[in-house]
Amino acid sequence: MVYAHAVNRVTLSGTMFGGAEEWSTGFFMGEEGSDATPFNQLGIDIVRNAWITFFESGNSGISNKYLFTQAKAALIDTNGHTVSEEVYYSYPTTTIDGGSAGPPFPPQCSLVATLQSDRPRGKASKGRMYLPGIAFGIQTNGKLEAQWVGTVADNLKTFFDALEGSFDVPNQLILAAKGTGPLPALTAQNDVVETIKVGDVVDTQRRRRNGLVESYTTRILV
Repeated sequence: MVYAHAVNRVTLSGTMFGGAEEWSTGFFMGEEGSDATPFNQLGIDIVRNAWITFFESGNSGISNKYLFTQAKAALIDTNGHTVSEEVYYSYPTTTIDGGSAGPPFPPQCSLVATLQSDRPRGKASKGRMYLPGIAFGIQTNGKLEAQWVGTVADNLKTFFDALEGSFDVPNQLILAAKGTGPLPALTAQNDVVETIKVGDVVDTQRRRRNGLVESYTTRILV
């Protein structure tokens, strides 16, 4: 499997529950028809600062049990390999926790942002970004309140708009679909993200436990 062009993979990550577990989310930045321009340190620092604004906002709904600890940008070549000399890290200089005091859901629960291009279907038409630490309560209908979902969508738009509007952050927000089939180089696709949408149903994500060790309570049957 290969990419159509070299892309930048941006990863945002941190810890939760006192460091017992880790979270991460991310997205691609690049070009639709050419290789991505690599990041530099200033660029990933701007991503870090914009994400801090999103993460700390009370109406983003992220639990204060979640900490943001690292932003990373890595150039990925067309073979899917990281270009080692084009990897940049940025760390907050103070403790950054979510802006909501509400109780969080279990770590495998997440609010999903869908990133969409202008393609109606197929490769590079949509992607998913799992937002960490959702702490908004569920209503009696099993859904999040529309007003809360709207503020998350607004804040996420502000985050991505800050990257698009910065001269020091290279490229555009894109969907990068790996090629498949006998000739993957011909089926790989990149396309620019045109819209984002956030749903009102909390989703689940498959994740590997890091350090959240389960304790069991046993009862002996008659």
